[in-house]
Amino acid sequence: MTTAGHEAEEVKDVVWTYAGWVVIILICIGAGVFLGYTMWGNASVLKAELAQTTEMVNTLKNERETLRTQLAVNQRDKETCQKQLAAGAGGAQ
Repeated sequence: MTTAGHEAEEVKDVVWTYAGWVVIILICIGAGVFLGYTMWGNASVLKAELAQTTEMVNTLKNERETLRTQLAVNQRDKETCQKQLAAGAGGAQ
């Protein structure tokens, strides 16, 4: 009878040992998930950086379009001036 009681106690100890390991592992995984979500899950810093970068890109695109428009106007004016110069030089000869 003492052997059966001793074996039951050993089984109980082994179950408690493994249950303890499972609890520790679950706590570690839970802490990792919590820390990961708080640091990167919400990503509030990255969202702010994305908004700022998107705004900067849009501003640069608008500036580029403005410069392209100015370049086109200047090219047109240059061609007009060259035509007038060619017409004036041809008439002066």
